[in-house]
Amino acid sequence: MLRFTFKLLRAIAIAAVGTALAAKFLLESNADPTTEEIDLVSIFEGRQLVSEASPFYGGKIMSMFGGALVDLRKATPAPTGIYIDLVVVMGGVSLVVPEGWRVRFDGKTIMGGWSDETRTTADEDVPTVTLSGLVFMGGVQAANRAPVEVAV
Repeated sequence: MLRFTFKLLRAIAIAAVGTALAAKFLLESNADPTTEEIDLVSIFEGRQLVSEASPFYGGKIMSMFGGALVDLRKATPAPTGIYIDLVVVMGGVSLVVPEGWRVRFDGKTIMGGWSDETRTTADEDVPTVTLSGLVFMGGVQAANRAPVEVAV
């Protein structure tokens, strides 16, 4: 039984890597600082986006075996809020928002995690970023500072 389990896990890992390789060559990112609705693809690499869009609606982020850093501190939120659909497989996404913004996670995590380290107020009228989608063996973090910034 144990031997079968290891063979199955190996087949799943090979299929995941093969799918990621195919996706890397088939999918393209559409995300620059002024894009109002992004399609950010990060497969076997790291991507960084500092959005200055006005308004910023959200979009889609796919991170497989890689990472993505999306900084929204210079963006103007859309009046309807910001909605981001995530697919994170053995990777990570860091979302940086201004202080006071609210971040909600409505997605599913499987052997992964979600961390909200933002500071927000009790005011209901603050801009809200809603994250949905799937996090599989990866992580999503929302913060008010980028992970690489040094506290002074």
